[in-house]
Amino acid sequence: MSDDSWDDWADGWDDDPVARSYSRAAYASLLADLGRRGIELAGARVLDFGCGTGLLTEQLVDEAASVHAVDLSPRMLAVLDGKRDSLGWANVYSSLTVPSGGEVWDLIVCSSVCSFLDDYPAVARELASRLDAGGLFIQWDWEATPGDAEPHGLTRDDVRDALAGAGLTDVEVRTAFSVVEGEQRMEPLMGSGVRS
Repeated sequence: MSDDSWDDWADGWDDDPVARSYSRAAYASLLADLGRRGIELAGARVLDFGCGTGLLTEQLVDEAASVHAVDLSPRMLAVLDGKRDSLGWANVYSSLTVPSGGEVWDLIVCSSVCSFLDDYPAVARELASRLDAGGLFIQWDWEATPGDAEPHGLTRDDVRDALAGAGLTDVEVRTAFSVVEGEQRMEPLMGSGVRS
């Protein structure tokens, strides 16, 4: 995954109605999944992996104890840092890499990032190892159709295998939501699992 290409999108990303609709729908599906599993967002330590400009972080910040936002794009993070500073989000931290100090999280979210990873199963294993016991890993990605000449995204089996291979239990993979914005219909996959 190249940070340079995402840098080019940083300045206008928050103004894109499709990006905003997607993040709102992802957050609503997250709350539904948390509620169904009996997991609280209030007071949770959250890692937003592949956070971009922080559209999902914006929605997590009021309930979570802390949000550590990670992205490879310095310009995307600069947008997030500007929002953090202007809005006084004292519980939001950002970095270009996942902290290596042994921190653990109660919730790890990955919004539209896993399909861009060079080794998605390895990253899923590493991230899952940083969840506290009972913590939830949840991702949203575009669904690839097996047999496509130029597939983009992940298949349901890709997600299920990666999360189970990461040692997560109660793994579920399903369509996250269906949102229409203009002429674009968004129906991404949502994969989730718990560290036992």
